[in-house]
Amino acid sequence: MSRDDPEVASTGLPTAALGIASQAGLVYLSFRNPRYFWPLMTMGLSVSGLPGLRKLRDQPQPTSASWLLAGAAAGLAAYGVTLAGASVVGRLSRGKRWLARLRECTQGTPRPLAALLVIPASIGEELFWRESVLGLRLRDDVELGLIVRATLVYAAVQAASLQPLPSLGALLLGSGAGLLRVRSGSIWPSVAAHLVYAELCLVEPGLPEPRGGASKRSKSTT
Repeated sequence: MSRDDPEVASTGLPTAALGIASQAGLVYLSFRNPRYFWPLMTMGLSVSGLPGLRKLRDQPQPTSASWLLAGAAAGLAAYGVTLAGASVVGRLSRGKRWLARLRECTQGTPRPLAALLVIPASIGEELFWRESVLGLRLRDDVELGLIVRATLVYAAVQAASLQPLPSLGALLLGSGAGLLRVRSGSIWPSVAAHLVYAELCLVEPGLPEPRGGASKRSKSTT
């Protein structure tokens, strides 16, 4: 069945809209309750990818090692920009509180376990945004505007964290992963970008500690 089919449009768009609203609520709750950040994000994002997983099962998307490397490089570049942004934010009084909350959310789980939890969450999130949302209207002649719109919605959802850095990461990752999805014809380069970015931002080495009065990172979790 083609994505141009009216049945796809009538069922896919409401489902995607519901998923977007649910993810915004998930992001808000996760950042408001740091103790439950990892369980909420892992479970919620993994479940959000189930519709995309069914599509992928029906229409496998093989890729090449070169595209996977391109995805990993994109994730690394996005981390570098986010790291620079975090360094700037950390100079502000409110920015210190933002960074402290980010660390409170991400550092409460042992690092090996966190590294594992990132995997299903990243795959689920990519399947949702790049298949259920972007892939809903994906064409061979896809317009750049479609990727831009999907990325802006992705960033708006991350703004529910009431933090600037998740939205920055969404802009960087969303645009890069969207281009990879379109150019490669496969979801897996996007997954590679997301995995590298999430592992670096949320697990190791992470984002810088807030300056002045911030508690040092606990090494007891390693």
